[in-house]
Amino acid sequence: MKRFWKMLSWVGVLGLMMVGLAACSNSQSASSHNVGYDSSISKGLNAVASNKFDKALTYFDNALTQQPKDKKAQAYRDQTQAYLDTQSQLKAGQVQKALTTVTTGVEIANGAKSLKAKLGDLQQTTKTDLAEYRQLKQDVADQLKATDGSYNNGIIKQCQDINWHKKPYLKKLKPDIDKLLKQAGQQSSSSRSAASSSSSSSTATKTVSVADHKKAEQMRHNIFEADQGTYVWSELEKVPDTVVLQAESQSEAGGGDVGTTGNIIAKQYPNIKSYTGASSDNASSPGAKDYLNADEAKQELSALDFYNKNQAHIEITGQKELDDAWEFTWHFKDGNMGGTFTIENKGDVSAQSFNGTQIETKTWR
Repeated sequence: MKRFWKMLSWVGVLGLMMVGLAACSNSQSASSHNVGYDSSISKGLNAVASNKFDKALTYFDNALTQQPKDKKAQAYRDQTQAYLDTQSQLKAGQVQKALTTVTTGVEIANGAKSLKAKLGDLQQTTKTDLAEYRQLKQDVADQLKATDGSYNNGIIKQCQDINWHKKPYLKKLKPDIDKLLKQAGQQSSSSRSAASSSSSSSTATKTVSVADHKKAEQMRHNIFEADQGTYVWSELEKVPDTVVLQAESQSEAGGGDVGTTGNIIAKQYPNIKSYTGASSDNASSPGAKDYLNADEAKQELSALDFYNKNQAHIEITGQKELDDAWEFTWHFKDGNMGGTFTIENKGDVSAQSFNGTQIETKTWR
């Protein structure tokens, strides 16, 4: 009998050991599971900071694979997908659909603040794109109805200057725009061959009412006075009333202000700005070069002593195009400091830390 109870006690001990080992194994498995999840979330957010949204989506998918019911991972994934879908829709010329998609993305609950901020910026850009699309669609339709050669020079120039690579959201208008340019060119050619030297007036800027002329003139003054030193009044006066009014309408539709109106006009008439990034050091040649692109802006960082001394340790992690400048997010590779570089088209370049401290300001031109 004693042997029976002794054997039973050993069985009990072995049972408890097996339960303990199983619990330990489960604990280690859960711990490993959490580490993988946390790593995927962290890598996904880092990819977002670097604007690598495809990679971010993969990381958030990995996090969901490890914790399928996790609301945070699902929200991060949905935000990222909304950003990617919006970009794809803009490239496909589906501007209205893109605005709906990005607006839905902005409203996602439990999401990442960084993703919400990037979606908010994209939403504002998409609104501006949609306003431009709608205005140009109406303008082109109106111009196609012209039968007497009285085309609006501002609209014709705007159509001629469209960079389809940079503005794919306008691609659905291309057939009508091509038709208008061909029609305007044929009309201009026939007018020159059939009329006297005064025939050039047939393609002059379309006149506007007295009230609209006053409105355009007031907008010129508002633009000039809102940012004194930036605009050249003698050049601003040369901009047709119709172009000024169109830019104001486009700006209002996108929720912009006087500064936005000025920048819209400057894209067609760069000489209205006293300096727009001329390739030479001569500030009196404002139209020598268009606004800097991202790669050109990065090259101008060499004007900063701070950048030159620390270039080997600095990593550019993000970029953002502003109305009249480029902003680059940077970090030291050891992770102990970071901030932003701002390169303005007018010639200033500066470095700031994330806590708001101004590190250095120089002139790159």
